[in-house]
Amino acid sequence: MADRTLAVWDVASLLLSTSCGIGFFLGTGELALQQGMAACLYAVATAIGLLALALSAPRLQKTGQSIWTYFGSLYGPTISQQVAAFSLIWMTGVLSAQIRGASAILALTGMPQAASIIFVDCLVLVFSFLRISWLSGIFALCMCGCTAILVYALAETHSLILWLRAPATFMESIRMQPVEHTGLVLLSVAALVLCGADYQQFPAMARTPAHARSGCLVAAVIVWGVGFLPASAVIASANLWQLGHLPDQAQVIPKLLVRAIGSSGHVMSLIVTCLLIITALGSACSILRAMTDATATVSRGSPIPSVFHRVLPVLAATLVAVHGQSIVNVMVTLNIVYLAAVVPLLVLTLLGCPIQDRTAKRSMFVGAGISVLCVVIEWTRAIHMPEATPLILAWPCALVAALRSRTPITKVEPPCLSPPELNQRSQG
Repeated sequence: MADRTLAVWDVASLLLSTSCGIGFFLGTGELALQQGMAACLYAVATAIGLLALALSAPRLQKTGQSIWTYFGSLYGPTISQQVAAFSLIWMTGVLSAQIRGASAILALTGMPQAASIIFVDCLVLVFSFLRISWLSGIFALCMCGCTAILVYALAETHSLILWLRAPATFMESIRMQPVEHTGLVLLSVAALVLCGADYQQFPAMARTPAHARSGCLVAAVIVWGVGFLPASAVIASANLWQLGHLPDQAQVIPKLLVRAIGSSGHVMSLIVTCLLIITALGSACSILRAMTDATATVSRGSPIPSVFHRVLPVLAATLVAVHGQSIVNVMVTLNIVYLAAVVPLLVLTLLGCPIQDRTAKRSMFVGAGISVLCVVIEWTRAIHMPEATPLILAWPCALVAALRSRTPITKVEPPCLSPPELNQRSQG
């Protein structure tokens, strides 16, 4: 991890850049056309996850360890590489959301899709070399600009009260959604915020444990407030500005912002486009920083040039971005694969239960394999399965694989060990 130099607002701003990127704005707006205020579920789950992250932020600040480094200290470099590889899977989904969102914005200017994606990829790589403090300031300004225009759009449609009543409306709307879907999104997104390396990297870089905790709390409050804004604006203006007839519904928020200040001329429309693009780049760069570290961990010992640690994640995210699935659905689906592999092992580790490195490896492969199989079956529409099926099947099987031992039953061992004892056993 880098030096611990981030103040409270820096931590909060960078967490917001990861939470409220263009995938967040565009994904919520896209779902709001079909689900109404229930589209804010992703934002609510993110805010809950940030509150949970605040509890572990002081420990992260003291250790400065990514989740794969933490596992590596307990189980060795092989497990560290596996966790980093699984982390790359779900971060690819988040990065793809930023690439697809920025591409959809550029498409409104008339740029062809292929050219817009290549252009966005190049910008992401260039911006990823900027200092993290600069990214924090740039993103904060652009996010404030986007938020101000959304508030202005609500004012133009005389619907500011809709935003103020959004939490109550959300609670009513979410009851109309399948309980299984609601629980899955809440669990997967909140758990990813708590366990995800892209979120953990910023509390770990805070100046003090108090800065780390406060930054997470500030970010949670802002995400809660801003999270209801895109859906409120879409609901208020969908019929007035005919936003439901776009060829790509991911363009609904950019189109709304342009229409909100369209009377101000081409210059203001260009400013809106730039604000959205830079917001996407800020979020993408935050995620790419964590992906670069993960790629370096996975490829440790191989003669891969360091530049490919940035390029390969961007290429993988681009392939996912052109798939065309809903922005939020892509992120949730790839989150599930990561959670299925890592959560059972993480729970057993935090409980201090003795697991050997080869058993930990088997557990993660079982969880990931089952979840991937379920996702592939669902994507091919061979069999229709409930959304929570991958986790329902993967977690018990992964736990069984982790707890399976060839040690004779007569041998009595303590149910829990301290971290040093656990580390000693895993290397034995």
